[in-house]
Parts: sequence; C-alpha cells; structure tokens
Amino acid sequence: MTRSTPPIAAALATATALALALTACGSDAKPSEGISGVPTAAPTAAPTTSSASAPEAGAPTFKLPADVKVKIDGFESTDATKKAVLRDTSYAITAILEAEAVASDKQTPNFKRYFTGLHGAEFADTIIKYGKDGMVATGTYGYYKPTVKLSAGGVASVTYCEDQRKGYAKVIKTGQVKTTTPSLNDFRLWSLTMSKNTAGDWQVYSYTWTKGATQCRVS
Repeated sequence: MTRSTPPIAAALATATALALALTACGSDAKPSEGISGVPTAAPTAAPTTSSASAPEAGAPTFKLPADVKVKIDGFESTDATKKAVLRDTSYAITAILEAEAVASDKQTPNFKRYFTGLHGAEFADTIIKYGKDGMVATGTYGYYKPTVKLSAGGVASVTYCEDQRKGYAKVIKTGQVKTTTPSLNDFRLWSLTMSKNTAGDWQVYSYTWTKGATQCRVS
C-alpha cells in the first residue's frame, strides 16, 4: 500500500510538496499514490518498535485492524528534543495507517492530532476519498533510517524510509487483497516538516515522499 508524504519547508514551493497520496504498496490502486510526497478485526495499541517501552502519559491509542502491521525501527535519540520529535513522528506514521485502514468519512482523532494546516487537511481528504472509493490498507509496513534536523524557530525536519513490499490495497466490499510483485517502487523516502503545538505535540504541517528511493532499499 502506498501513502503520501509530509514535505520539508524548502519543498513547499514544489508540486511534490503539494502531493498527497495514500499508499497501497505496489498496486495501481494505492491509497497514497495520488501524490508524490504527502502522508495506512482485533485492535492493537501502539506501533511495533525495535525497542519496546511502556506508553508515555498522554500517548495516543491506535485501533489498527488485525491485518495491518506497523514496524518502526530506530526512532530513538539521546537528545531529548529529537527523541520527542521521533516519538511523535512514529505516532504520525501510525495515524496515517490507522486512517487508511478504517474508511472513515472524517478525520480520525489521531490523524487530526498529528497533522495540521492545509497539507494535513488535503491529506485527510485524500484518505477519506480512498475509503469512499471502496479501498482500505492491509498488510505490513516498515519504517526505518530516521534522521532529524532541528532549526531555529522550533522547526524540525525529519526523513525516514518506508518499505511497502508487504503492504497492499484491499477492496472493502469483497475483501480482495490486491497483491503486487515487490519492486524498487515499494521503497519510499519521506521528508516531514514539523512544529510543536501548544499541547506539546510535534505536528506535521508539510511533507513530501520520493518513490523508488534506492537509499531505502533493504533485502
């Protein structure tokens, strides 16, 4: 399954920065595929991470279908600010998948919490339309190789890789999973621009993603 991406400030002037697409990995009917570069059964709580830890106070609760798995690795830092940015980036990632998997006619609470501004609203509309078109996300999505750059004015630029080789689009009405053959296009490089709101959450207000990112390819 394929998704859209949050752009870095410099990308705001580009068409890529305006791209908002859901991602249905490897499929022509991918949720995030409409735009290159913006942010998919038994419920589970938080994203799967390489270093499991107890949820922090105020952490969001996610309700992912049993057929949607999120693997988030390396989103840690010894720097307190970068650690908070990476934590909320992992929440934003999971919020996208949650929204893509439930086919809601409005923004989910978690998506609304971690995405803001015009790009956030456009991304939400893209996800909602995907559901109205009869599709949801299914499968396993991997996220890794994060980097954080802090700038003056309380702005954080984040990049990370996404592996969608086992993520697909599913037809809501029939349950048919649109499986695809893994390829380089399943590897995406995301770039987000984030700032902290008054509640203390780092929110995505701009994003981009690059399809077929060789630097993200893993075996």
